[in-house]
Amino acid sequence: DMSAIQLLRDVGSHFRVNVMMTRDSVAKRLQDQSAGMSFTEFSYQLLQGNDFHELYKQYGCKVQLGGSDQWGNIIGGVELIRRHGGEAFGLTVPLLTNSAGVKMGKSAGNAIWLDKDMTSPMDLRQFLFNVELIR
Repeated sequence: DMSAIQLLRDVGSHFRVNVMMTRDSVAKRLQDQSAGMSFTEFSYQLLQGNDFHELYKQYGCKVQLGGSDQWGNIIGGVELIRRHGGEAFGLTVPLLTNSAGVKMGKSAGNAIWLDKDMTSPMDLRQFLFNVELIR
C-alpha cells in the first residue's frame, strides 16, 4: 500500500513536469482549450509508471504493450525502471477503431475482451467476422 504523499514523494520525484507536458497525449489536450485536462489525467503517467515498476520488481515484467495513445504513460514506466537500475521496454500498436474510425477500448465503452465472461464467444466471433480488413 502506498499513500498519495508517498506516491508523490517516491515516484513523482523521478518525473519532470516539463517532460510530462511535452508528451503527445498531454500536449494535444492542452492545445485544445475546450477539452483541457484534469490533474488526475495528467498524473496518470505516475500511476501507470509506478504500476509497471511494481510489475517489474515483483514479477520481472520487462515489456509493457499498449495502444499508441499510451506511449507517454508507458515511457514513464520505462524511465522509472531505468532510474532504479533496471532495463525495460515499451511497445505500442495502432489503436483499434471501428468502421467509423472511433477508438475501441475500455474508456470508450466498447472493448472487445478475450475473457469469455466479459465478451461472449459469439460476440467475439461476430466482431471478428465483421471487421473490415485494411487492403
